[in-house]
Amino acid sequence: MVTWFAWAGYVLGYASLVAGALALDDRVRAKAVAEALARYEAGKPDPADAVPDDDLRLGIPRIAVLVQGDGGTHSAFWTVIIDMVARGILKPGTTHDGKPTLQRSAGRRRGPSPDASDTEQKIWSLAYNENPVAVAPHSVTHPIAQSLYQEGYLRGRGVFVDFKAPRPVWSWMVAALSLPLAALVVFLFLHWRYALMAGWTALAMVVVAWVLTMPDDYKPAALLLPVLTERGEQAVRQARARHAHLDPAKRTEPYGPDEAAAAYAVFGLDAYNHFAAHTPGFSAAVDEGTAERLRNEAAEERQRTRGNFIG
Repeated sequence: MVTWFAWAGYVLGYASLVAGALALDDRVRAKAVAEALARYEAGKPDPADAVPDDDLRLGIPRIAVLVQGDGGTHSAFWTVIIDMVARGILKPGTTHDGKPTLQRSAGRRRGPSPDASDTEQKIWSLAYNENPVAVAPHSVTHPIAQSLYQEGYLRGRGVFVDFKAPRPVWSWMVAALSLPLAALVVFLFLHWRYALMAGWTALAMVVVAWVLTMPDDYKPAALLLPVLTERGEQAVRQARARHAHLDPAKRTEPYGPDEAAAAYAVFGLDAYNHFAAHTPGFSAAVDEGTAERLRNEAAEERQRTRGNFIG
């Protein structure tokens, strides 16, 4: 019984040694992270709006990407769709078999202007023979995000503050002590009755030592930078201040042709619902187009899976 108590005390002592080393290294890392954040904050540009009316220069679709906040272009696509419907370029209608759709308005004067964006021109072309909502938004509006990256409004996903993790000195010290301590436990419990116990304990200590010395690409979540740069955040602040009067929570009347896109870009789903409630047929056309896109994507996935299986 005394031997078992001695063995338990030995194991608990070693575990405490490992836990203490990890805690000390964590404190060193936390200090290094705080210092890295302080250096980054000290080098950030002035948060004040340094470029007046930058949001106007960017345009509503690109503002929609920035407000979305993750670099995706989903909201930019819907901003253009809503703008085209609000201005009468597209209108809710039905296909020859009675399905709701968005289609071109009759008359050439309803078409995009000569200086219309590439996104608007592409959606107008799609509407010639299909519901433009049925296409993947990213395939149409990806260039918008690309331009924002190039101009410094987006930094991308998975970007961290420059940081070099300090060497885990205490963990390495315990790892170095583990080998002689493993040999000591085998020596102390050398009796044949305890040989198996001692052997497994020593093996576990060797494994712990190996784990403590494994390289660790440490990137703490606290150092993960937002997708928007300071310049992108500035443009979002400007847009929200400029279009605050379009908040659907404070509005009962329909959005005007020059308001709907900006309202959706800044206020998202709530503004979409407000616009759809005052635009008969729009919601049904969007739902049908979205369902068609999902069916097409599912069919393509089944085809790829079948091709991979046969191949």
